[in-house]
Amino acid sequence: MKRLILMLQFLTKYPLPFQLKVTDEDFTKGAIYFPVVGGIIGLNLWLFAWLLNSYVQPLVLSVLLVSFQIFITGGLHLDGLADTFDGLYSYREKSKILEIMKDSRVGTNGVLVLIVSILLKVSLISSLAYKDLLWVLILMPVVSRYLGMLLAFSSVYARERGMGGFFINKISKVQFTVMTILTLIFFILKVKAFIILLLLFIFTFIFRAHVYSKIDGVTGDIIGCWIEMTEVIFLMVVVLI
Repeated sequence: MKRLILMLQFLTKYPLPFQLKVTDEDFTKGAIYFPVVGGIIGLNLWLFAWLLNSYVQPLVLSVLLVSFQIFITGGLHLDGLADTFDGLYSYREKSKILEIMKDSRVGTNGVLVLIVSILLKVSLISSLAYKDLLWVLILMPVVSRYLGMLLAFSSVYARERGMGGFFINKISKVQFTVMTILTLIFFILKVKAFIILLLLFIFTFIFRAHVYSKIDGVTGDIIGCWIEMTEVIFLMVVVLI
């Protein structure tokens, strides 16, 4: 339970009244709860949609849902998305890319990808039928956080130290198996959506290969970037099929 609370505090801005004494091992072993935290975020999004659906138009509801998700997470993964695009697409050598990604300032690439990502989420969610919102809003953050940990599990760390070091190349096979089982439980909501998970599973390794070609590993920012990107791709696939 302590590690679940720790992951909730790490991945969200929920005002949990706990002062935990934790170690690096607690962060690493707490990684199994990433999909569970995603499920909690998703359930909150669906409840928010259920409360407002009768009072606002789909586009307005979509804007509010995306804003609510940013509020819940504190924009944690959006920060990684912006930093990753600023660094990877600066077309510099590895050391300079990592330096740019660590810089707290946001560059042109970061601003552009944030705008495009948010606009895509808003437009894609607004195009969904209300009957699909339950499983989409819950599965989307579950799948994205699971795949973020797949990236961590299957990669090496591109830095010497940092927050990503708690997870990258530190997750055991047993932990990843438990994480996978927890993720699959959520697909009770929509069994057919499992095909989307398989598709994104493949995309994760394509993305990893692309990142490796630039910095020979991944970082915490890149995990956050992939979490955001998989949510957009998840929504795209749902809308298309």
